[in-house]
Amino acid sequence: MKHRYYFVLLVVAILVLGLTACTRSKNSSASSVTEPTATLPGELQPTADDVMSQLELFVTQTAAAAQGVDAEPTSVPPSEPTSGDTTQATPTDATAGEPTEAPPAPSATPAPTEEPAPTAVPVPSATPGIPSSYTLHSGEHVYCISRRFNVNPTEVQNLNGLGGGSLVYAGMTLKIPQSGNPFPGNRSLKSHPTEYRVQSGDTIYSVACQFGDVDPYAIAYANGLGEPYKLPAGQTIHIP
Repeated sequence: MKHRYYFVLLVVAILVLGLTACTRSKNSSASSVTEPTATLPGELQPTADDVMSQLELFVTQTAAAAQGVDAEPTSVPPSEPTSGDTTQATPTDATAGEPTEAPPAPSATPAPTEEPAPTAVPVPSATPGIPSSYTLHSGEHVYCISRRFNVNPTEVQNLNGLGGGSLVYAGMTLKIPQSGNPFPGNRSLKSHPTEYRVQSGDTIYSVACQFGDVDPYAIAYANGLGEPYKLPAGQTIHIP
């Protein structure tokens, strides 16, 4: 086997020497020609170094074939860096340059709603002076009205055409005399100011008649009552 290997090397060496001589002869003869030989664009002329490198590769492959070794060079994948290459590929961000969606703006916190101020209940004041007329409410009568406005009850009856046994009713309008004659007697039936415990069926008008000279709207004003001036049974109210 060794003799065969040496023989192959000898043949290759002879071929190398022959090719080298031919190349040099060709170069020397080409240099004597004054007119340059045109070459096609992109075409490279083989040099002696190229021939030598090809012959060395052929000798190496022949020797390896004689020894049963695969001399085919392994190519380095282009993606893998060589030992002398320190440059690493920088991964590109696929999303670079793309507009990013802005995060949703935080929802505004709703301002606390203010509760509406309670509506003030209109409270009437006592009827000023002596009115020219008055509409009766439930529980009121001629003597009750005469005490309240300090007028003569007989004049009230005569002015309204009422007899001694005439009946009056809620919703009836009475004319009030303006003669200035006062009520004959004690106008107050109960002393006041005081506290009163409401009975079933009481109204500010009927309670005012019980005290005689108290105006029902004065009772409503003193207790902060608005229309319809209801008085629940058992409630304690102030009589001015």
